[in-house]
Amino acid sequence: MSTQTTAPAAGRTIYGIDWERSTEDVLGEDATALRQLDEHAQILPVATVGASFAHVARRLLDLWPMTLATLLVVTGGAAAAAWMPRLIGGAVVIVEHHGSAADVWRQGGMIVLAGALQAVLSALGWALVSSLGQRILAGMREEVIDRALDLPVQTMEITGIGDALSRVADDVDITARAVNNVVPNLIQMGFYVLMTLIGMATLSPWLLILLVVVVPMYAAAAVWYLRRTAPIYRRERVAMGARAQGLLSAIQGIPTVHAYGIERRETRHVSVLSEVAVVLGMRVMVLVTRMVKILAIPENISIALVLVLGYAMVHVGGASIGTVTAASLYLISLIWPMMNLIFSLDDVQSAAASLTRMVGVIESIDPAASPGDEIPADGSISLRGVSHAYGAAEDAKGTGAAPERIILQPIDLEVAPGETIALVGASGAGKSTLASILAGTLTPRYGQVLHGGADLARADLEAVRRHSSIVSQDVHVFRGTLAEDLRLARPEASEDELWGALERVDAASWVRRLPKALEIEVGEKGERLTAEQSQQLALARVVLQDPAILVLDEATADEGSSGARVLERAALEVAAGRTTVIVAHRLSQASTADRILVMADGRVVEEGPHAELVARGGVYAGLWSAWSGESS
Repeated sequence: MSTQTTAPAAGRTIYGIDWERSTEDVLGEDATALRQLDEHAQILPVATVGASFAHVARRLLDLWPMTLATLLVVTGGAAAAAWMPRLIGGAVVIVEHHGSAADVWRQGGMIVLAGALQAVLSALGWALVSSLGQRILAGMREEVIDRALDLPVQTMEITGIGDALSRVADDVDITARAVNNVVPNLIQMGFYVLMTLIGMATLSPWLLILLVVVVPMYAAAAVWYLRRTAPIYRRERVAMGARAQGLLSAIQGIPTVHAYGIERRETRHVSVLSEVAVVLGMRVMVLVTRMVKILAIPENISIALVLVLGYAMVHVGGASIGTVTAASLYLISLIWPMMNLIFSLDDVQSAAASLTRMVGVIESIDPAASPGDEIPADGSISLRGVSHAYGAAEDAKGTGAAPERIILQPIDLEVAPGETIALVGASGAGKSTLASILAGTLTPRYGQVLHGGADLARADLEAVRRHSSIVSQDVHVFRGTLAEDLRLARPEASEDELWGALERVDAASWVRRLPKALEIEVGEKGERLTAEQSQQLALARVVLQDPAILVLDEATADEGSSGARVLERAALEVAAGRTTVIVAHRLSQASTADRILVMADGRVVEEGPHAELVARGGVYAGLWSAWSGESS
């Protein structure tokens, strides 16, 4: 579908996109895209440019031997390049004073030596800068992914995965291209310009006039350009994150998209987000053309000044023709590197926008670390004054202006070791929130959660993760062999133990029918498993992990009747002997629990065993009566 829409008469259209339109005009055509772009502008943290470069500087210091070697090589290459004009000027002096053939050959040999040194050191310097950059980038890539994986589940549910995905994919890719192609050139050109300016200043005091007049003009042009492009690049990165989220939402919801025939709406939504990124890119290109025009001014002034200064140097200062020749060569060799340096800064600025997003994740999100050393002693769970809310203190912008939205009202709860409790209630009643708090995967806003007497706010993180497990409605099968997927729970598990776990969840029979059994590839591009089979694998992992506490968050909710019965039997087998919390979609699951908690509006409104609640004639009795009638 075309992205071209009604545009102003004066607009310029390229590839069907009017780049003179404002991003607000483009987004105004799609309220969803506008909202999504605004959300992506504020979700995951973004570091300042200063903080980002300080972060890179610390990494350079950590690799100081390689950093020092790189600086020496790059400086040597720049010095050899800056030496060349002086040597050529010296050759002119020799000819001017009728020097001997030996003098000419010696000077020529030095020129060849300088050229060889420049070539060798420049190539080596490029390789060293690229290698150093790749080492730093590799470490940052790992930390970005590590921090992203440490994000709480509820954070990812609120923000969506588009922004996180764009940071570990688009931003890393843009920064990597800069490290491979732009940064080495920028560093070498920067050192070359610096050494050339030093060479000009030491060659003749007259050339200081040229430097004082021209260099500030180049600097002013660079500042003018960079100040205007920096906000555009930042918004472009945001637009890329929003586009990634839009694409993921459309792809993940393909069945719904087809069911309601909203393909054109989703295509338009993604098109608007893509057009925003293109419009922003075109804005940069407009500034590039203006910059080229601006740089023509100091370039022409430089040429005129060197002619005037050359005349003055010879006829007033008594300088030699060779000195003037060297000065002219310095100028000619300086103009292109100055322009190259400025436009390299443009590419670096684009990469810097990505770098700030990467560093924002690395430095603003704490890695998963143990808050203490307490270790759970048994399978008991205790909630003391626990409640949860979103908004206000958790406002994404940090302003505290968002109203607090209560998800879970204050609750005190004691669950004995080995007890099974079921959470029932309407959608939005707070069941999943309470289940996540009980599992220890969600930290409540207020109150205290204890597992086996250990306060989770002061407990050993790895011990807690081994102690409890949660199986949700959405199960992910990782890419690899089926055996590798199972061993995620216990890497040292033997093949017999894997088969034993599969037997317990009634999955061994269909696994044996697979072409390679445990060694078959599953996950992305592997064997396509049904939702029921994926749930069985998740339950088999629980058997291998053997946690004391198990939370089943509607783990069998989406299956048909036969599949539901298979999974319910497997879940009951896995839950035997463990403290179990069941978020019950079907009341048949709740009826077998030792205790049922009926929830509404974030609070527990009824509590007790199935028979007692039915006899009481309250909320649960009404739910059971309605469910029993539908099931019969």
